[in-house]
Amino acid sequence: MMSQRNALNSNEPSAQLLEIQTSRFGVVHVEADKLIHFPEGLLGLPDHHDYCLLPHQPGSPFFWLQSVTVPYLSFVVIDPLLGEPNYFDHLPDADRQLFEGVEDGNVIVLALVTVKPEKDPPLTMNLVGPVVVDQRTRTARQVVLTSTRYSCRHPLVLK
Repeated sequence: MMSQRNALNSNEPSAQLLEIQTSRFGVVHVEADKLIHFPEGLLGLPDHHDYCLLPHQPGSPFFWLQSVTVPYLSFVVIDPLLGEPNYFDHLPDADRQLFEGVEDGNVIVLALVTVKPEKDPPLTMNLVGPVVVDQRTRTARQVVLTSTRYSCRHPLVLK
């Protein structure tokens, strides 16, 4: 299975650079064919469709899912397997079907991360509503799993 991390860090050349204004990083340049389109938007944000992935820091497992049109709209995301290595193993068949293509590297799965330093645990990830990105079409959607094994505030401890 192709590592999701490798898929996220793909350095294949692109045709056109877009200038995107962000509240965290200032102006960034993103290759046009690296944009991710959410036809339905994220849950609760149906009017925001286009995002890009920005690395948090070199070597960090975290990324930012940054809106292309709204500078302050961004989310910390991570490969859920880094915090829950058996994530896919415990899902019912109905949920597994949502992740077709992960095995061959065509689909990556991201978990939204919540950071609350004053809480215990300080990091949680949403394993009930992961983001599924089709690398071939650059389309994505946030899905809601039927499994009750995980929560939207699953403790994130990097393994």
